[in-house]
Amino acid sequence: MWTLDSIELNGGFLPGLKLTLPHGLICIIGPRGSGKSTLAEALRFAIKGTVGASKPRLDLLQANVGTSGLVTLVARTEAAGTYTIRRGYKQSAVLLSADGRSVPNVDLDRGTFLPLDAYNGPEIEAIADEALGERRRALLDDLRGEQLSTIHLSLGEHRRSLEANADRIRATRRSIDDLCERIEEIGDARARLAAVGPLPENAATTEYTAASRQQQSNSRERKRIDDALTALSSLARDAEGIKQRASDPKQFAIVEETSANSAFLLEKQTLLRQTINSALAQFGSVIAGVESAKTLLEQAKAGLATIHARQAADLAELQQVHREADERYRVRLDLEQSVQKLQEIEKEQSLKKSELDHLLADRKTLKAKFLLEREQVSQLRDEVASELQLETGRKVRIRVLRNADNLAYRTLLIEGLKGARVRNHDEILDSLLQLRPEQLAQFIQTDDHVAFDEACGFGAERARKILDAFRENVDPLELEVVNIEDQVRIELNVATINEPIFKDAAELSRGQKCTALLPLLLARTDNPLIIDQPEDNLDNHFIYETVVNSIQRLKGKRQMIFITHNANIPVLADAELVIVMNSDGKIGYIEKSGSVDECRDEIVDLLEGGREAFELRRERYARV
Repeated sequence: MWTLDSIELNGGFLPGLKLTLPHGLICIIGPRGSGKSTLAEALRFAIKGTVGASKPRLDLLQANVGTSGLVTLVARTEAAGTYTIRRGYKQSAVLLSADGRSVPNVDLDRGTFLPLDAYNGPEIEAIADEALGERRRALLDDLRGEQLSTIHLSLGEHRRSLEANADRIRATRRSIDDLCERIEEIGDARARLAAVGPLPENAATTEYTAASRQQQSNSRERKRIDDALTALSSLARDAEGIKQRASDPKQFAIVEETSANSAFLLEKQTLLRQTINSALAQFGSVIAGVESAKTLLEQAKAGLATIHARQAADLAELQQVHREADERYRVRLDLEQSVQKLQEIEKEQSLKKSELDHLLADRKTLKAKFLLEREQVSQLRDEVASELQLETGRKVRIRVLRNADNLAYRTLLIEGLKGARVRNHDEILDSLLQLRPEQLAQFIQTDDHVAFDEACGFGAERARKILDAFRENVDPLELEVVNIEDQVRIELNVATINEPIFKDAAELSRGQKCTALLPLLLARTDNPLIIDQPEDNLDNHFIYETVVNSIQRLKGKRQMIFITHNANIPVLADAELVIVMNSDGKIGYIEKSGSVDECRDEIVDLLEGGREAFELRRERYARV
């Protein structure tokens, strides 16, 4: 737990402002343009910087803090005492400990070192309006930050494993498709070979066939010898390079001549050089051996060339004898080679299919682990929602609907439908959303138009067009693990009778949106809370019934700073400090500060419309 202890501003719209801030409820009041929001944003800016700030907030900071302004804030923590933060606009924050020393390795802008809750009216409305998205989930997730961080790290690992697995599956499928194409190019070589029939069985034919086949073997022999010579040449170059590097005395110079240890190291360097020279002597034998092997292979190549020449001459004589049958022999030999190549490709294809089966099995295991850990995130959110529900009371309801935020899935479906050339996209989209992503991914991978039509009822032709579009535009491996998040429902009981009627915050009026969100924002943590004029859209009955009661109950456990135009908040919630702001049109300043009783006249004047209006209302209410 920590609190904002004091703030000082130099320059900008509030020059020379100094404030000491108590624990509990602090209310900042004043006419419009007096610097209330500037003060709130200065507090927020000192702690969190401008990370994630909206354009209106950035404009306010630039206009009212500016390049010359400096904010100095003192924060008090239970564990480590006080910290001082100094920050100028577009400058890095300076964090100092209680003794004035700089605190290293702390990034204040991440918001984890001194976590602060701060909201203005538009930000509260934005959370209410976002029925699908991150904002509402963040309200819950922040309260289990460390646990969720660990889970999200693991989820990240699982997702990277799934992506790597998907890459291997795609590569394997491409290889299988390439092998299929090569098989198609060869054609039905087995049937054509059978149609040619066997060669005549006689001694001359057998001799001719053997001679023809030997020519193919000769070609392979020459290649093997050339490959071996290339390898030996490479080995010789590598060995010579190693020898040259080892012979360089600079490589192994370990003596620092100016050091007192030079005599000791000189002795060791001498032994080192002797050891290396001994190794080099043996290395020379290795190089010589490689050269001998090359000579041996060159001799073998020359001798083999003589043998090959003789065998080629023999084949030429046999071709003269068997000229009439030569074409048939050539065709058969070519077909035999094609069948042999076909067998090799089919074997490789079988191995690739087996590899694909293993990859798909691995993917099932990876997906199961991924989904199990994602379920843990939902369980933590359920726990937080239940805890917050106890604090917010019966008027507001908080629920976690698992896997109900399908925004990412919907976006992928819209992308997939491009080019389908079908009407009624919204109707089609609603039907597709009834399918689980892995179901649709399976239809895409199997190209099963019939099963797809049975599942969705689009009709045969429309189902074919839609599935063809998805096969063109969507990767099924990406689709089957698309992130379908939890939806956080924040609902308000809008009933005026005993039977509750709950509506989601996104469906409410502006005033009702804040009505639904405020109890949750007040109750969720014990960090300091800054709220800038939330009651602009609230009715006084709700402020009294819910907001004031929540503040009274919770202000003992957290510091709350309200910028307000409503007297109920400082008066009925018994503010520990009221700060009255004013301005002369050029700069803002603190006109007065103190307890509710000490600032009674200013509260009546600014928040009740003046004493005369207050008295008139009191008299009118007394007659009712």
